[in-house]
Amino acid sequence: MTSPPARIALIYLVFSAAWVFFSDRLLLMLVTDTRHLAEWQTIKGMAFVLITAGLIFWLLRRELAATQHANVVLQLQEKRLRKITDTISVAVFIHHGGRLRYVNPQAIAYSGYSEAALLNMDLWDLVHPDYRAMVMDRSQARQYDRGGRARYELKIITQSGVERWLEITADTIDFEGIPAGLATAYDITERKRVEAALRLLNQELEQRVAHRTADLQATNRELEAFSYSVSHDLRAPLRAIQGFTQALLEDHANQLDASGQDFAQRIHAAANRLDGLIQDLLSYSRLSRGEIRLKPINFDNVVAEAIAQHETEIHDAAARLEVASNLPVVIGHYATLVQVISNLLSNALKFVAPGITPQIRIWAEVGADNMKLFVADNGIGIDPAHQQRIFQVFERLHGIETYPGTGIGLAIVNKGVIRMGGEVGVTSSLGQGSQFWIRLQIEGRQ
Repeated sequence: MTSPPARIALIYLVFSAAWVFFSDRLLLMLVTDTRHLAEWQTIKGMAFVLITAGLIFWLLRRELAATQHANVVLQLQEKRLRKITDTISVAVFIHHGGRLRYVNPQAIAYSGYSEAALLNMDLWDLVHPDYRAMVMDRSQARQYDRGGRARYELKIITQSGVERWLEITADTIDFEGIPAGLATAYDITERKRVEAALRLLNQELEQRVAHRTADLQATNRELEAFSYSVSHDLRAPLRAIQGFTQALLEDHANQLDASGQDFAQRIHAAANRLDGLIQDLLSYSRLSRGEIRLKPINFDNVVAEAIAQHETEIHDAAARLEVASNLPVVIGHYATLVQVISNLLSNALKFVAPGITPQIRIWAEVGADNMKLFVADNGIGIDPAHQQRIFQVFERLHGIETYPGTGIGLAIVNKGVIRMGGEVGVTSSLGQGSQFWIRLQIEGRQ
């Protein structure tokens, strides 16, 4: 599209060429007397001047009206734009070569300076010295078309000297007919304060975790030393007590009266109970602290080994045992699983009413991504009010004289299953037997 002066000149040139070409030929056709040709030439020239003057005047007036209309439209658009920028909650800075040309009320509020003061400042005067070079480099890059829209964070220094964080979006626009830099800004001072507080809190938490970890490691070392002492130093004299009382009962029973024999048997039974308690405590301690590497385990093998460990008790009690075949492969730890099933079998054999033959059933139900293994018995059952207690250490619902044990067996079951990422539970009622279950992940369905 050509500019108004060029358009007027082009129209004038075309009209002049047409006038010269057609007016001379028309004049020769109309004027037969050559004596009056000079007069007509003068009249033609005056007519050309008048006509072209009128044409130029009309063209100039038309272009002026179009220009005035465009200016009115531009002023209306600028008025709308200023109204928008004056009411939005985003700060707007427009600058040319660093010199501020326009700021909206939010920019004035952020900076603390008046509008007049800002329009007599360079943009760089607001920016914190740590970020001034970056802002100048990016502004110059956009000025020479080497950078597009950019977003970054920086600090400004307000009139009162307070530092304020802003999130800037910078670009280039035409402002009042010249390229200018545009920067819109959000105040993120509070967000930065919260982030700094969170970083400090995280550092403190990391330090606390490090201290707690060191304390736990020291405690674990002490527990390991204690476990070693219990398993070696404490059990050594205990085994001596068991051995001597056994020898006393076997070799010198005829030298003891009924009371002496009863006392020796009580000592031997108490030593056996203490030895079982120590072994269960050590098992629970190892299960709590030891490393467990999970891998696919064939549950048929686990159940078979656990049953083999109780072969004598099963035979002596004439227990009836029903085990489902083709139990699933689960993700677990073999030794821990054997201990879990062994403890459940031990309870099923132990907690039966007098004169009742133990009946134990083991089967599994496979779900979408896990397996639920059940161990059901026909024992004395558990009151629902106490079913959560039984998985805690040293929780006993019956006297040791009625049903011997340490009160740790089910705690070992619970701890072992949890260490393997599973769950354990029980469904039972008094006199109706119990149905213990454990839930574990199935191979390939984690």
